[in-house]
Amino acid sequence: MKKKILSVVLAVAMAGTMLAGCGAKKEAKNKNSITVLVESGSPAEALAKETAASFEEETGCEVIIDAVAYTGMYDKLSTEIKAKQAAHDVACIDAVWLAAFADAIEAINDADTSDFLPTLQESGTIDGSLLGYPMWVNTKVLIYRKDLIPEDKVPQTWEEYQALAKELKTDDMSGTTVFGSGSDAVCSFLDFACQAGAEGLVFDKDGNVNITDQAYVDALNFMVENATADYTPDDSLATASTESQELFTNGKTAMQLNWSHQYPAAVEALGADKVGCAPMIGGSAGVGATTGPWYECVMKASENKEMAKKYVEYMYDHNADYMNLTLKIAGRTSVYEKAGKETGNEHTTAVLETLRAEQSQARPMVATWAQIEEVLIGVVEASLGGADVNETLESAKAEIEAIGR
Repeated sequence: MKKKILSVVLAVAMAGTMLAGCGAKKEAKNKNSITVLVESGSPAEALAKETAASFEEETGCEVIIDAVAYTGMYDKLSTEIKAKQAAHDVACIDAVWLAAFADAIEAINDADTSDFLPTLQESGTIDGSLLGYPMWVNTKVLIYRKDLIPEDKVPQTWEEYQALAKELKTDDMSGTTVFGSGSDAVCSFLDFACQAGAEGLVFDKDGNVNITDQAYVDALNFMVENATADYTPDDSLATASTESQELFTNGKTAMQLNWSHQYPAAVEALGADKVGCAPMIGGSAGVGATTGPWYECVMKASENKEMAKKYVEYMYDHNADYMNLTLKIAGRTSVYEKAGKETGNEHTTAVLETLRAEQSQARPMVATWAQIEEVLIGVVEASLGGADVNETLESAKAEIEAIGR
């Protein structure tokens, strides 16, 4: 009898525990919160943490931050999208991934885009739908030793750039650098293609692969000329943004065409009296560059979509706060115009002038960009290694056509 009573008591207790557990799970699921995917160590993570408490105070919604290394972000989003799981309500996405994830991102076509920096509405729009609010944009500018280069000699054209690099070369210092490694090399190649008159990057307006056009031939030849000249270091194939910046801040190069965020870092390392910056140089078609923007996007599978939309709007309203972080880059024209009036933010004015140039263009919004970029890395590496430029571009064109958009 005692055993029977004990069994009943245990059964009731277990049932109560199970009900309590179910209730706890239900409560956690219904809790007013959103989860935001950011790159670990990035300005996105820093600002998300800084604003989380104020957003919760304003809306009552908790912000859960999931920080992941850049190399793992794409795979993490791909996995949850394929599994149709709503692991993230908001994702901070590199523009080159937008096309791959477009079907899983909520369009925000009612956004006021009037203050977007030049090119940012275009690079965030696919099939007529704007997929996110810009967080920041980066583009290359000219960073130079202003204690060695007077203002009236700052180069504006390819020819002036090469002539000055040759003039500044000494036994201890190179005139400039060439990016021959990884995605930075691809961006440099496309920068120069813009400047040489490319109409559409990699693909023309009709969707045809255009990398055998003369603009690309000229761009690649310009890179080869610089890489083989005695005014650049011998290891261009191992040089990208970080390596170039190290050479510059160690006094080993007199100027570089590098991402704009490297300017404030160079000023900090060398002093404001030694570092200047200017817009990107121009080729036969004028100044131009390709861009590296990031967007804050609402995921379609979000179970708290309205709050996610409020969050991305809130973060766009706080876009100026990015200028207080390490990289000092943002996504709004008004932010750059204001920042450019302050000493130490001269790179923002250089970026604005570069982006406003007619030849500045976004990379193609295609789902296959990762594969295409690998082909273009091979193009630069082969050409700098001595391969025939025209033959290399012809071969790459066939590869990209096989990959498709």
